[in-house]
Amino acid sequence: MSTPPTPREARPAKLVPRIPVRFSLRTLLSALTVFAFWCAFVAILPVAFSQLVVGAFWFVATGWLVTGIIFGRGDQRAFCLGAGLVASSMWTGLGGQYMQGFHSILGVPESLGVWLDLVVIAATAVANGWCCIWARRYFDRSGG
Repeated sequence: MSTPPTPREARPAKLVPRIPVRFSLRTLLSALTVFAFWCAFVAILPVAFSQLVVGAFWFVATGWLVTGIIFGRGDQRAFCLGAGLVASSMWTGLGGQYMQGFHSILGVPESLGVWLDLVVIAATAVANGWCCIWARRYFDRSGG
């Protein structure tokens, strides 16, 4: 009988093969058109309404991230932890300075600035979440 593999030798099975993302030029142009109409719609919305919608989105997203931190396992927990750090840091002075940098560089009107904040924070949260997944995998491989 052979000895069972040590945790370092064991590799998780890949259940789902990776399929490259494919899209046509028509899909890209359709998405850009929808995005252009969304920007036009958002530009005419009152700022207070935009703030309410974005705030509601962040309450839901933050609840989802906290639930992922508590109940998630492996990569899911690592992603939620990284994205949660970004979402919670936006309430600090450092997070506010980060957003002020985007506002001063781009100089967008206030009605679009609320939505720009949402896009920047969401993109930063996703990027940091992926970095946490990579870091978790690295520490799992290195045994640390």
